[in-house]
Order: sequence, then structure tokens, then C-alpha cells
Amino acid sequence: MLFRIDQAGPARLPTRHRWQRHIRWTLMLCLTTLLLSKSGQAFAREVRVPMTDGSEVKVFLFEPDNHGEGPWPLSVLMPGGGGNEYVARAQFWLGRELARQGWMIAVPVTTDGSTFDGENGYKIPAVIAHLQSQAGILPGKALLVGVSTGGSSALALAAQQPDQYHGVVAVPGILRDLSIIQDMKNLPVYVRIAQNDLFRWDHALPDMVTALEQAGARVNAGLVTGTSAKHIFKLDWDELRPWIDALHAREPGSN
Repeated sequence: MLFRIDQAGPARLPTRHRWQRHIRWTLMLCLTTLLLSKSGQAFAREVRVPMTDGSEVKVFLFEPDNHGEGPWPLSVLMPGGGGNEYVARAQFWLGRELARQGWMIAVPVTTDGSTFDGENGYKIPAVIAHLQSQAGILPGKALLVGVSTGGSSALALAAQQPDQYHGVVAVPGILRDLSIIQDMKNLPVYVRIAQNDLFRWDHALPDMVTALEQAGARVNAGLVTGTSAKHIFKLDWDELRPWIDALHAREPGSN
């Protein structure tokens, strides 16, 4: 889905004022994430998945409590903060909301402070394979979901191995390096970014949408307006739920 955005930026502020504004919005971003986390406290089961390099990935699992006894399709929630556990816990609100839609939610975090980008990108498919070998989780492709840098990580992972995933939800998320986008194999991609985003991701969105669609992705993208949020925002389930339901209906074993 292509759309037009007014890309004329605001007047450039003096360096000191820009820095003060950056600090102010960073603090607001942290506060927003914490407030959202308080509204969605949920119990998560913890498992550890061994990797071939000797490291481990800690995974928090949210089981649906109103969608039968399973097995359920798997969704991997990539947290912001590059796999940092504290940031992941602050975003459990989204895991809980997705679990209510009938998905088993896995939130991976690293135990050694590394990220899931670059050479560690293989760890997420390894986590998926391990989890899907257990009872309660359907085999097949997983849904990738991410918030902020987690959304960007989800997009990057999907661009590198689109045949591994059932779809991507980045709310928000952006790909700065469009060269990693190859054949997207008709992958569904859902992206939302705040209008006047703190990091100007809204300005980069049109080029990313074009690159994804030219590579064969089915993109549903848009700007979030009518809110004071500058980066993190509450999801509009009236928009997202039908998109997720369409994916859910395509999962093997779904009713």
C-alpha cells in the first residue's frame, strides 16, 4: 500500500535546543513504554533454548487463555533494546494483547548482552524450531512482531529469510538499509509509524514501502495520527485484528 507523506521537515533548531529536545523525548519514550507495560502485566513462562555456539536464548512464553487447549500458531515478539531483558519485560503488554488473539507468544532475550542482528540472526529461526518441537505450538511459519528497534529487527530478519515467516508486524519499525531487501516471496508486512516520529522514521517510510512492494511483499503501512505519541503508541486493534485474523485463518489447524 503506497501513500503520500509531506516530507518537509521543521525548521532546524540550534544544536543545544535539538539536544534538549532529544533528551526530553527520550525520557517521554521510556515513560510511555513503562506506562503501557503497567497496563498489561501478565504471567509468562520462561524457557531456555541452547544455541550451537554454546550460548543460550531466554524465551518468555505467553499462552492464550481463551482459545482452547492448543496447539496454537507461534508469534515471536522482538523487543526493543536489542534483546535486553529489562526492555523486553517493559513490552510484555504487547505479548499479552497478542496472546488474546489466539497466538502463542515467544519473547526472546539474550543472556550475554548481544543482539539478534547480523551474525546472530540465525538464533531466531533456531528458537522457532526448538519451540515448535514442543507440544502446544503448531509447526510451520511464525509471525514476527516488534516494537521500535524490535520492529526494525523483525523487518530485517524477515527481509533476510522471508520464507521462514508467516508475516511481520512492525509498530513501529523501519529498515534503513534497503539493500538487504531481496525477493520477499509475497510476505505480508504490517507497519505503523507515528506522524512526526521522534526519529523521523515517518520520512523514511515511503521509500521502505516502495522497496518492499517492488520485492514482492504485501504491505499494509500507514501513519498514526491524532495522538501526542512521538514513537511508541497504543495499537489500533480495529485495524490490526482483521489483518492478524486473516493470517490466523491461513494457519494449519486453525478453525
